[in-house]
Amino acid sequence: MIFVDTYTPTNARKNLYGLIKAVNLQKKPVVIEPANGNDKEAAVLVSKQDWDSIQETIYLENVGVMDKVRDREKGSADDFEDIDDVDWDSL
Repeated sequence: MIFVDTYTPTNARKNLYGLIKAVNLQKKPVVIEPANGNDKEAAVLVSKQDWDSIQETIYLENVGVMDKVRDREKGSADDFEDIDDVDWDSL
């Protein structure tokens, strides 16, 4: 479990630049939620690099590539496939 820092919008606004630096350096998200604890009004601040990684993972999951990765992780050394033989367009 990743422990994240939580800020109210007021406190986050006071040090927004510092929070942006922190999420990029520490690779740790920051939760911004109202003082009343209403999760429906909360937000998460993550680095652009982490966001891009999350989006790529979601894309690979949606197009089925992650299923193939999991299948290959379960396989043995005999199941090795030469990377030059992979039909990347069909994945």
